[in-house]
Amino acid sequence: MEDSKLDNFIICKKCHTLHRKIKLHHGTKALCQQCNTLLYRHHQNFIDRLLALSLVEFIALIIAFSFTIIKININGIYRGLDFSSIFYTIFHNHYYIVGIIVLFFIFIFPIVILLSLILALILMKLKRFKYLVKRLLILIAKLSHWSMIDIFLLSILVAMVKLFDYAQLEFSVAFIALILVILLDIFTLKRVSFSDMWEEYENIYRKSDSKR
Repeated sequence: MEDSKLDNFIICKKCHTLHRKIKLHHGTKALCQQCNTLLYRHHQNFIDRLLALSLVEFIALIIAFSFTIIKININGIYRGLDFSSIFYTIFHNHYYIVGIIVLFFIFIFPIVILLSLILALILMKLKRFKYLVKRLLILIAKLSHWSMIDIFLLSILVAMVKLFDYAQLEFSVAFIALILVILLDIFTLKRVSFSDMWEEYENIYRKSDSKR
């Protein structure tokens, strides 16, 4: 009973002011009365939209991991930069700890996060396996801070600036896919708050449990 009463309130993540949650109309959002920070939004077709974006992001991520990111031409010598060559170079030079860290932060964690999100959204759409969905959402919340593929793209851009003076650079499809991954990630895991996902989770399975 106490938990259900607490569900009617939300705390501002910036100033920690307590607010009573109200039902919003389509396209509207609730802001903190003290600091004007966004508290929550009204999302129409929340599950379908987020699932579609997540699937597109996953496809773009596979493309980014599978093809050459940049082709470098230095005095007629061509060298392609892709994920496999990056990991090979790191491990070949015996930087095993660095290689493992990079492998997890820019390869394993992003894939696990996206697969967990896609599976959780599909199960929420089917209104099945409540406990599994809960564990997946917790896993996503814990791992989302450790996905650093955006930092990887930033490091590539910095390296490109240094190479412009004495090398010709040719962007490949993986570079465009990588940018698309970052843009979609900003929306799916940055713009859409976990409180929205948890609220959708509670609404779906509360209705599902009440029908039994």
